Amino acid sequence: MPLIPCLHALMSNRTYTTHLQYRADKHAKTCIPGTTMDIFNGLHYRVLLGKRVVVGDQCLAHHYFSDDRDITLGFATDGFAPFKKWKHTIWILLVFNYNLPPDERFQKDNILCVGIIPGPKKPYDADSFIYPLMQELLKLSTGMSAYDALSRSVFALCAYLITAFGDIPAVSMLMHMKGHNTLRPCQMCGIQGICIPDL
Repeated sequence: MPLIPCLHALMSNRTYTTHLQYRADKHAKTCIPGTTMDIFNGLHYRVLLGKRVVVGDQCLAHHYFSDDRDITLGFATDGFAPFKKWKHTIWILLVFNYNLPPDERFQKDNILCVGIIPGPKKPYDADSFIYPLMQELLKLSTGMSAYDALSRSVFALCAYLITAFGDIPAVSMLMHMKGHNTLRPCQMCGIQGICIPDL
């Protein structure tokens, strides 16, 4: 399910576009230096600020989040069993809009479902299903022509994916890791599993 048409539709809705001003307006005014109140206080976001956008080997002229209308996105996936029997699973691909206020961004009406990976088992090659989304994100990094309902003008809409998350099976699928049954199940910390004998 294409992401770009969804973002175009959101930007052309005056009420919704007003809510999208949270990152540039409300968060910037209520942010207390030295405290982590939102994802925009995180190191990854702050490092990107002021840097020029890089797509592949090309360094573009504009900077990350230089326009107040630039959209910050998050991606998540998870597998679930649609039926009572747990033999079959499907995987859902979700995109979250961090420009919305925290109390709105994870509500059902504001979550964008960009795809479903059919079962009956965990996908062998999840990248082939996520590839269309990645192509759209590359286009959004360079800027796509869109209509701004607030200023009533056409502008270059940019959106950047700054986070991807899920449980251990989902993250291991995204990162091509072995998963939670391995010797080192976590990609972030250095914990090491212990093999229990005779099991």
